[in-house]
Parts: sequence; structure tokens; C-alpha cells
Amino acid sequence: MTEPLKTPDVSIIVAAWRCGDKIRPAINSALAARDVSIEVVVVDDASPDDTFEVLRDIAAQDPRVRIDRLPANSGPSGARNRAIDLACGEFIAVLDADDAMSPERLGHMMECARTNGADIVIDDLIAVDADGRRSEDRPFLKSSFFRQSRPIDLATWVRYNTPARGRDSIGYLKPLIRRTLLNRMGLRYDPELRNGEDYDLIARLLACGARMHFTAQAGYFYQRSPGSISHRLTPKHTRDWIEADIRFNNRFGASLAPDARRALLSRRRGLNDAHLFICAVDAIKQGRGRDLPGLFLKSPLSAPFSAGVLGKIALGKVIGRRIV
Repeated sequence: MTEPLKTPDVSIIVAAWRCGDKIRPAINSALAARDVSIEVVVVDDASPDDTFEVLRDIAAQDPRVRIDRLPANSGPSGARNRAIDLACGEFIAVLDADDAMSPERLGHMMECARTNGADIVIDDLIAVDADGRRSEDRPFLKSSFFRQSRPIDLATWVRYNTPARGRDSIGYLKPLIRRTLLNRMGLRYDPELRNGEDYDLIARLLACGARMHFTAQAGYFYQRSPGSISHRLTPKHTRDWIEADIRFNNRFGASLAPDARRALLSRRRGLNDAHLFICAVDAIKQGRGRDLPGLFLKSPLSAPFSAGVLGKIALGKVIGRRIV
């Protein structure tokens, strides 16, 4: 592991896995940051391809790039935790290996943190395709609630991270987090989570008293994966969400304000709905459609949601137009 030249303003952490053919644009966008000093800490999650060789080549060309490699695959949470442990910056910024950011983004977010006394800052994002072109003309966050910058408390964070409710999801937004806060609170990503890990870490930080601010300026370029969410999620992902939610409630539930508890109750219902739907989709993909009645009977409160979405999908195929 190479050593930093000095203490930077921001440590940009990247979890890398099987991305040797596409990680250069992400790192180059981080290195192009203006008005802040940065380091880029990339941890290869035991990739079976040439990812680490590509990273060594990149690091040899710029001393601001520091690399490490895990001995065994541990998922994005494990790789990010290792990167956080190695980071030296005042702030940690999360960047996915297939995404990018604008040169002005980190400077604006640091100014937002200092102006508002925030420990965590999130900004809006721009959805792009694999070639970096905007895939939507509209902003990623559609609600008028996010047309202006504002503080985000735990209840708001939970409310806008509730699946199966049709709201904006701010869990996609990549945070800037004060590094000393993570160390002082002894918090890291949950290694059990390979999806939804940003939501969980920030929820725990907020429950511990961290201050968070949203800025409406969009500076993160998020590459949408092809296919719907049902093609990317598995029953294990959604089951892990529920188990993490249970752990959170066991630790913090009794001490939370009523609005946060209500938001968490609504989220749990949404998680149950999402889990049943993903289980139903998985059963259909595996040719086990006969299992659907049994799945629905085990989760009668979530069955109407799943049945309704599956019905819309079937109707869309009949009429040749995607409905959901």
C-alpha cells in the first residue's frame, strides 16, 4: 500500500471488483477534482481478472492513487471498510467503480458541509448510460421536496429509502462523510450487506447524532445497470435488508423520536413487500410458478402488492408496452 503525500481534504474510496476494463474513467474523474486536495483509495475485492494489474498501472502514474487488495472477496462493504481504514482525508467520499463525478462536486460538497455544520453531505445525481450520456432529461430526484438544499434527519432518510412505495430513493446518492465521525463512533459498513449498504451506514450515523445536509446541485454521474430492479436483486438481498433493519431497530428503536419510529415501521412494511415480490419473481424465473400461492399465503399483508405488480408486468407483455 502506497503512502499519502500529505493529509488531503477528501479521500475518495472505491471498491473494485472485476472492473479492470472500466475503472479508469472513474478514477480519472476523481483525480480531476478542483478546489480540494484529494487521494483516491482503491481496494480490489479479490478480483479474479486483471483488475489489480490495471490499478497498479494507474497508481504508478499518479501518487494520489493508493491501492490495496483483499485476500478474499468480501463484497463492497468489506472493500470500503478497508479503504476507510487506510484513508487519511478529512472527509470520505464514496465512488463506485463504474460511475464518475464532476470536477466541482467535492469542492461544493465540502463548502456545504462547513457552511451547514454537516457531518454528512449528499447531492443529487445524473443518470448516464454506459457511454456516459445522460439517460434521462429529468433530474434523478423527482419530488419538489428535493428542488432545494435542506437538512436531512433520520425520519426523512428512512422515509425516502422505503422500497415499494413509489417515492424518490435517496439511498442511491453517494455520501461525503467526515472521517473522524466514523472513527469516533466506531462505525463501518455492515459486512453482511452487499446491496443497500450506504443506507444502513448513514441510518446508524444519524441515529448516533450525526448531522446531514442535502444539496440540490447534481455532480455525481450514476451509470444505470441494464434491466429492472427485479433483474438485479435476489431474495438474499432483500432478506439481508430485513435482517439489517431488525438489527437497527434492536439497537436504536427505543431511543428514536416518534416520527423516525413511524418511518421505520413504514419501511419494514415496504421491505416485506419488496422481499415477497423478489421471491415471487425468483420462483417464476426458476420455473416454480406453482409455489406462488404458498408464498402469498405466508405473507398475506404483502401479497396484494406483489400480485398487483406481477399483474401489471403480465399486462404489459400482452399489450407490448412496459407498465412498471
